[in-house]
Amino acid sequence: MLKNDDDLSWYARKAARASAKPGTEPESAHVERIRDLLERLRAAGVRGDAATMTLFTRQLPPGCRPCLRGDGTNLYVTGLCTRDCFFCFNQKPRQDELVVHGLPVREPEEAAGIVTRFGLKSVGLSGGEPLLRPERVLRLLRVLRALPEPPRVDLYTNGDLADDATLKALKDAGLDSIRFDAAARGYDLAPVARARAFFDEVAVEIPLVPEDLPKVKEMARALDRLRVPYLNVHELFLCVENEARVLASGARPKEGGESKHLLWRPTSRSLEACLELLLFALDERLTTSVYLCSCGTQETISRRGYLKRRRGSGAAAAA
Repeated sequence: MLKNDDDLSWYARKAARASAKPGTEPESAHVERIRDLLERLRAAGVRGDAATMTLFTRQLPPGCRPCLRGDGTNLYVTGLCTRDCFFCFNQKPRQDELVVHGLPVREPEEAAGIVTRFGLKSVGLSGGEPLLRPERVLRLLRVLRALPEPPRVDLYTNGDLADDATLKALKDAGLDSIRFDAAARGYDLAPVARARAFFDEVAVEIPLVPEDLPKVKEMARALDRLRVPYLNVHELFLCVENEARVLASGARPKEGGESKHLLWRPTSRSLEACLELLLFALDERLTTSVYLCSCGTQETISRRGYLKRRRGSGAAAAA
């Protein structure tokens, strides 16, 4: 059931605002397009929360549920990568550093204390490309799995280094799920298909570049044939690290997309493309569940996580 669906949500109104430039569409055109898509999605049976644009077609990925409650975190394995995507938001020059819940650490074993201190329930191993440091990843998995209440662990990769031996080692070490940024490889699903032999839960997670929507729809059909359970999409966004290249690609920012809790803001038309993809998945009756983790979703996650960290820090100081 779609929550808060009685009117156009605060996030949709904010995200729909067009840049005030000569020749651009008026704000009303964007608002009406989003309103129409939401109406059609509601009729088709989309689920989630329209107030934050946290929407999905079938079910939420298990690793996203704790994250939505503010109980998840990103574990940055390394900033090094095999690719140089125009939408990448990592700092340049790239650094081979290990960061857990925003805290730099020297050794993987230090991750356990941070996860325990903040009561984290899910951890996403990311980068850069984390599989450039496979032994570091395996050490992290061993450390996290040894905790009395081990968190769920997902790994994000572009798939360049996900060969059979690596996938087997990750599965044997206790990795719960592997997520592929297929946009980094031109929507090549070969690594995704390979991972299905080792993991029941495989996902593709991408920023949705509006011009690529036809390719993404075809990819969604292919994922359905592969029986991949989840396709997660984000809005294409701008931040300090990627702004020049994203704007050079032809994208433009949305006025009013600024956030108190995020260091990035959405680009124009990406939200509409995400909603169109959700509607496509429902109309096609895809078994692959499409999940929109919008900038509104990320703002909510960031706010909840901040409040929990502040409460945790206060409790630790009182003790």
